[in-house]
Amino acid sequence: MKRNLGVTLAGVALILTLGACSSTPPVAEIPEAISSASTAADHQRIADYFAKKAVSYETEAKQHEKMVASYSGRPRGDAGLWAAHCSNLKTKLKEAAQEARALEKGHRDLAESLGK
Repeated sequence: MKRNLGVTLAGVALILTLGACSSTPPVAEIPEAISSASTAADHQRIADYFAKKAVSYETEAKQHEKMVASYSGRPRGDAGLWAAHCSNLKTKLKEAAQEARALEKGHRDLAESLGK
């Protein structure tokens, strides 16, 4: 039991350490980070934010894709409407992920041009 607790505590410590080292600004700081970005490091932080947003959008799109399949064959309710809702969200989330990737690339390019 002590060994499992030690492994668990070590894992938690690692997660907290990695979280503390994250260069991604919180969402509330993004507008200010964008308007004041002037260094390569600033643009890298913004790029990291958009990279994480893209992954989040892609993950949510996959969930909505699964929900579309879950609604098919439902005998009650308006499954067609519900499935269409999830299908539309899936499409929009995939588009948002592509846009986030483009923003990420733009900020990485700016960072590179500023000489990291």
